Amino acid sequence: MARSMTTTVAYAAPRFTLAALAQVAGVWMQRALERRALASLDERLLADIGVTRADAALEMDKPFWRA
Repeated sequence: MARSMTTTVAYAAPRFTLAALAQVAGVWMQRALERRALASLDERLLADIGVTRADAALEMDKPFWRA
């Protein structure tokens, strides 16, 4: 007697929900705004927060999706 083997394939639920995607977009927007604000600071204000112009330039050069 021959037996047939049935394969069950389980599909994973979508990894990101709409709410999670909205949250990620919000984080990206916040990073972009903060980096723009950092670019507008003068040397005195950068010194107040303990950041050099070189450090600020490195942060400002990052794309919005990188932490």
